[in-house]
Amino acid sequence: MAKNWCAPMQTPIRALGREFLSNGWISQTDLCLATGLPSWKISRLFKRLELLGFIEVEKEPRFTRRRPRKLYKLTENGIEYFKSLLRASESRASSSLAVERARFEGE
Repeated sequence: MAKNWCAPMQTPIRALGREFLSNGWISQTDLCLATGLPSWKISRLFKRLELLGFIEVEKEPRFTRRRPRKLYKLTENGIEYFKSLLRASESRASSSLAVERARFEGE
């Protein structure tokens, strides 16, 4: 039987964390495009992250007639949280991959 060596699927919160850490201010639309998550899911996550004090919200300066977009940025607490979350998930993934390889080589 073939082993699946693919990395475990990213949770929505990890996908958001990766995008936030690699960008400064980012809009909900940009995150939808980058992560493939629907806008309603990102909106709910934003509300929770804002309540926890992990993100700041600011309106884009209005240069056109359209409604200004909201831009989001991680706070210091948010940066610490996402860095620790991603470090923990990477260490779990590498340790589980090592166990699977050892099992495969032992067969």
